[in-house]
Amino acid sequence: MCGAWVLAVAAASAAQEPTPQPSPEVPELPPDELDFQGLTSITLGSGARAFGMGGAFLARADDATAASWNPAGLSYLRNPEISIVGARNSFDRGPEGGEANDTFVGRTPDFAAVAYPVEFGSVTGAVQLSYQRVFSFRGNRTVDKEGFVLTTEGTGGYDVLAFGTGLQVSRSLRAGITLNRWMNGYHQSRARTGLRRQRQELDYELSGWNVNLGLMWTPQESVNLGLVAKTPFTGSLKLRRDRTDLFTSETPPVITTTINGAERDDLSLDFPAALGVGASWRPRSTLTLSMDYTRTLWSEGRIHNFFTVPPTPPDPANAVPPDPVVFPELPYPTLVDRDQEDTYQLRTGAEYVIISSHLKVPLRAGYFLDRQYFRAGDGSAPVFHGFTVGAGILAGPFLFDAAYVHESGSYLDSGEPQGRAFTTFRRVFVSLMYRHGASR
Repeated sequence: MCGAWVLAVAAASAAQEPTPQPSPEVPELPPDELDFQGLTSITLGSGARAFGMGGAFLARADDATAASWNPAGLSYLRNPEISIVGARNSFDRGPEGGEANDTFVGRTPDFAAVAYPVEFGSVTGAVQLSYQRVFSFRGNRTVDKEGFVLTTEGTGGYDVLAFGTGLQVSRSLRAGITLNRWMNGYHQSRARTGLRRQRQELDYELSGWNVNLGLMWTPQESVNLGLVAKTPFTGSLKLRRDRTDLFTSETPPVITTTINGAERDDLSLDFPAALGVGASWRPRSTLTLSMDYTRTLWSEGRIHNFFTVPPTPPDPANAVPPDPVVFPELPYPTLVDRDQEDTYQLRTGAEYVIISSHLKVPLRAGYFLDRQYFRAGDGSAPVFHGFTVGAGILAGPFLFDAAYVHESGSYLDSGEPQGRAFTTFRRVFVSLMYRHGASR
């Protein structure tokens, strides 16, 4: 879980090596990287409970999803817990005031974890092994613009396997850490129709390590303050690209197919550091209010040795596939010549629990601001706004939660006829937790 979605790879012309100029009438494919719009903070974790509260969970994380938010929250666990989370993601983008011309829908496994309580003398806490799909490429996307239609089928994503622990080191202080293994990758199949038909197959494989650190301080029984830091890292990246172009001549009417491809294993990704602070207040046992501020240093995001595969000329006399065009360094994930911005999110949320004799029903809502890393047509970084709602049912050892996240924004975009573009994201999270030995 990317600059404007339809920014062309050719926009990376500020790189140290030149890139071939596309034909004026043929739009280029969008960048190969994931669209991070709306996913700009890598301090965010997973779980329907957290997102139902607007994602303001850094000082309140106290369940099996805690390691993905603030590993210090694992110290609250007193029973073995199992958690699984699934998500549905979709977006619409297009000219402001008009119909969307860029849409995406996808479903993905989002998170799974097993946590077990531990005790070292007077120090208590828990250890956890978890899986999180931080950025998902799974889904179908369609870009329908004047002169071409681009369809993309994606699978996989950037995953994190984490081993962590959270401990209560004193009455008011909790600390946690996770060691994270970034792994896997994704495959995309792209087909374009229009003035020049084209198909591309792309395969990425990522590997790397980083660490999450977390603290929670409870100056009063009803107040928690949280701090989270995620270290930057440079991940190793392998990229394979295969390209097929179809050229049509009118006299005589002949379709010529040309193929080009390349593979490199010397790419690398510089993922940025992230920092988050939060506060949570429980004025009564059934009511929780939370607020977070997170910042991700996307201005430091880079990709090294990225390459594109030019089309092979249809002329039989020049049918030798040209070499890939290699860019020693580009901003990531925009792949454009403008500097990226650091992102920030301000998130607020509330949870109220209705208690009956055998059930607990938590109700949740939240609101957030989300500044993007890419620059709009006026040079500024757009700020999107969002709201969330969620609910759950706690019955015995089982807790079922669901949440809906809606985020939108508009900004100057010279690529749209009206000069402005809109973007709308919709996400649905569903979580199931099992607490062994818990009776309520």
